[in-house]
Parts: sequence; structure tokens; C-alpha cells
Amino acid sequence: METTRITLIAATGVVLFFLANYLCRYLLGFSGVLASVLIALMIAAYMGFSVARLLKREPTAEERSRMLWIYGGFLAALFAAFGAWVYSVSGLDTLAIATLLSHYLPYPAFAHVFLSDRMIRLFLGQDDLS
Repeated sequence: METTRITLIAATGVVLFFLANYLCRYLLGFSGVLASVLIALMIAAYMGFSVARLLKREPTAEERSRMLWIYGGFLAALFAAFGAWVYSVSGLDTLAIATLLSHYLPYPAFAHVFLSDRMIRLFLGQDDLS
């Protein structure tokens, strides 16, 4: 049952990726790497908080890994497909690859941080530093 809920939280993170990027980039006109970092930060905070409230404990290594692979893997496939499309249209140079990575990497990086044991303890109210 918890595996299904972990999968649901990861899938919700992917849906939030699409909704937040659409809202931020197209409706509000705020774009760039800073937008990616802020959106990644908000989604990661949501995921960490949701996992803490769902499990009421720190996630096991398997649960954390499952969450990160579903969320990060789907976004990696999405960014790889976008990179392939850009390559087919105009080619990819080093700057384009660096830009693509700078937009992708905050998502799994912040998710990893917010799913760490220390952050989960903080969400649970067990904010001791031991």
C-alpha cells in the first residue's frame, strides 16, 4: 500500500512539474534557470512534506530510491526527448547541452535533498540535530 502511495506522490510531482512550468513560464512570463530552480524547490518541498506526512517516519532506502527514480527518471526522459528535438531542428552544441542540464538538474537534486532523513525529521517535527 505504501509503495502505491509513494508512486502516487512521485507522479504528482511530475504533474506539478507540467502545471508549475506552464503557469510560471507562459502565463506569468517568468522564465530562465531561476524559474527552474524555484519550481524544483517547491516541488521537492511538496514531495518531502508529503512523504513525511504519509509515512510518519523516515523513508527506507527503497522508498526513497523508488520516488527519485520515478520522478527523476520521467523528467530525464522528458528532457532527453526535448534535447533530441532540438538536435533534429538546429543541432546541439556545448552551450545548448549545458543549458538543458542546468534546467534539468535542480529537479532531482532538490528532490534528493528534501527526501533526506534530516529534512524528513524536520517535517515530522523531530528537528534535533543528532
